[in-house]
Amino acid sequence: MPRPSSGGVAGSKHGVLAAIATHDPNKPNPAKDFPGAKIVHGYDALLADPEIDAVYIAVPHTGHAEWAIKAAEAGKHVLVEKPFALSAFEIDAVFHAHRKAGTFAGEAFMYRLHPQTAKLAELIASGVIGDVRMIQSSFGFSMGKFQPQHRLFASDPAGGGILDVGGYPVSMSRFIAGVALGKPFADPIKVSGTAKLNAEGTDDWAAAVLTFENGIVARVSCAVMVNLDNVLRIHGSEGRIEVPDFWFAGGDRDKGVGKIDIVKKDGSRETISVGEERHVYSFEADAAAEAIFAKRQELASPGMSWADSSGNARVLDARRKDAGIEYSIEKPAKRVNTSANRPLGPNGTVIPKRSIPNLPKQASAAALGFEDFKTFASGAILLDAFWEKGGNLF
Repeated sequence: MPRPSSGGVAGSKHGVLAAIATHDPNKPNPAKDFPGAKIVHGYDALLADPEIDAVYIAVPHTGHAEWAIKAAEAGKHVLVEKPFALSAFEIDAVFHAHRKAGTFAGEAFMYRLHPQTAKLAELIASGVIGDVRMIQSSFGFSMGKFQPQHRLFASDPAGGGILDVGGYPVSMSRFIAGVALGKPFADPIKVSGTAKLNAEGTDDWAAAVLTFENGIVARVSCAVMVNLDNVLRIHGSEGRIEVPDFWFAGGDRDKGVGKIDIVKKDGSRETISVGEERHVYSFEADAAAEAIFAKRQELASPGMSWADSSGNARVLDARRKDAGIEYSIEKPAKRVNTSANRPLGPNGTVIPKRSIPNLPKQASAAALGFEDFKTFASGAILLDAFWEKGGNLF
């Protein structure tokens, strides 16, 4: 459950941190960091534990889809740390697995569930700054120096700012544009991005402009080598809203009281505080639990629904494409297993075979139509699944 601290679950109403899975049970002090939780050797062992109802997946980005799919196969609900997966194509595979299993799957953008976000939506909808026109949103920090083997830079673990912190300002901008339209979120009709790449081919810093159907323009930026101001600014026809350190509700991981500044056209300023005292990660733990209790497979708004997570990933995919980023783990030399990180299975029997006159080899009764695969990895997901079900006709 939430982040490397037991405080989030401890501060929740419904969550109980029952177990921690680790590849190294001798790792210093896992039991000390998570008092009362049993330490399980290996992720498969955790999924096999009948006492576990839901799993929080916080492995490196490249393992999110794999373990979310395996959790669905084991009948476990999942809360997956952002980004949900490397691409919108991987996310579709995860949702397919949970749709079949009837289990819950949610993306852990903790700020979305903090009361500050609901208050912000209320203020925008009330028209306190008039019509929303522009959004500025950033999340960036500096690692100080380039470290090619570090997960934040290396290509194999899908490093760089776009996936690590870039999803925050994108998801916030889509949320605000949606509120202005009376919807849970809005997808941009145009995305234009750029980035400064390092020797690993991942982004040290990146920026993009998102254009929405209602005319709202959002400027989003992220970085792992620049200390950005991390202030959310929403500009309207009658003033603006500013929220410093929005992603932690103006505080840190333990507590963020949620302060929102409203600046009117005449320069007058009003500060509104949500006054929240709970751990910032406790809200996502409760939102996931409440969805599970209600037998919903998705988070309720303002949490990230499946369509919301997919839309967010499509924007990040577009930003990566504009920047020319393809992680080494997505290329043919290393993308040798299925999306669940298993060797490709045999040609299955779910799709029956039929004989075609004068063709010695039988063909699948269903044919896969033409598809303009955007990347090797995206094509592999669909082709692997088609083959394992019995398909062999393209």
